[in-house]
Amino acid sequence: MTVHDITRPTVLLTGPTSGIGAGMLRALLQHPARPHLVLLARNATALDAALDQARAAGLTAHGVSVDLADLASVQAALAEVRALIDAGTIAPIDAALLNAGTQFMSRATLGAQGHERTFTINVIAQHLLVTGLAPMLAPAGHVVVMGSSTHRGKKHSFNLIPDPQWQAPAALATADPAEAPTEARGRERGGIAYASSKLALVTAAHAWAERLGATGRRLNTYDPGLTVRTGLVRDMSAFRYWVWRWIMPVMVLHPKATTARITGRHAVELALGDAHAGVHDGYIEIGQRTQAEQVTYEPERQRELIGWLDATIAPYLPSDPDAHRTPGADHRHTQEA
Repeated sequence: MTVHDITRPTVLLTGPTSGIGAGMLRALLQHPARPHLVLLARNATALDAALDQARAAGLTAHGVSVDLADLASVQAALAEVRALIDAGTIAPIDAALLNAGTQFMSRATLGAQGHERTFTINVIAQHLLVTGLAPMLAPAGHVVVMGSSTHRGKKHSFNLIPDPQWQAPAALATADPAEAPTEARGRERGGIAYASSKLALVTAAHAWAERLGATGRRLNTYDPGLTVRTGLVRDMSAFRYWVWRWIMPVMVLHPKATTARITGRHAVELALGDAHAGVHDGYIEIGQRTQAEQVTYEPERQRELIGWLDATIAPYLPSDPDAHRTPGADHRHTQEA
């Protein structure tokens, strides 16, 4: 690497191929720091297109295939990122934007390990990513996870998403195969599952921040706001999806609504320290620092959730003690953030 390369941050981004993630990728391509990119996505064709876009912009970019609905796939992706670092192909990660998430309009679908699919992708896989990436972060590394105003209740999504309903983690992770997405009740339960998964993620983020903070790293939660014309709610009823696609864009001037381009830029500014520098365990909403709901700070709820998540991902963590070493001392090419 050249001296210039050493000063360029390494940024990992999940879900860069569409929606908010594509907005983040656009912001990274235009960022003056000229970051080295590690892009994780499920669709191979779309991932190749994103890599081509990055390289056409003059950036170094590496692609890693991952299916967040399968913890074994997340495990393999983490091993691939580790191999890139160990080979000196990339430096330890300065910023990780864990953007990818999903919503299904029922609780009937399962992840590969048998947990409800929304909870698998939005919570369990995120816990595995945060835990697995922790030893791969640069000494001042920063992780940004994707919250949602739906964790506050349906009024914060213009009543498009129902209120979250907290339960024990095992119950939140349990699917109900009897609930068909074509039925109104199934769609309602799917919305509840999404909002509840985001409530769980924001709750877990405080514990993740505490763990990373113990080693000098940072973690913050970014709330992209109600981002119009994304595919997040494509499984809702035909009428409501039509409203989402064609009526909601006029709401972009509302302070809680935005576009993928705008919110992607704010997220990148947070991740790379252009905004809210030094903030740790913060909640940043469309570029403004706000506050997560007080219920997410409840210690007992955090302990129960993290304990369950730790046990669930344990089989998918590296068994080699060296895989958990802190990068920096053995990597002379580490960049400064």
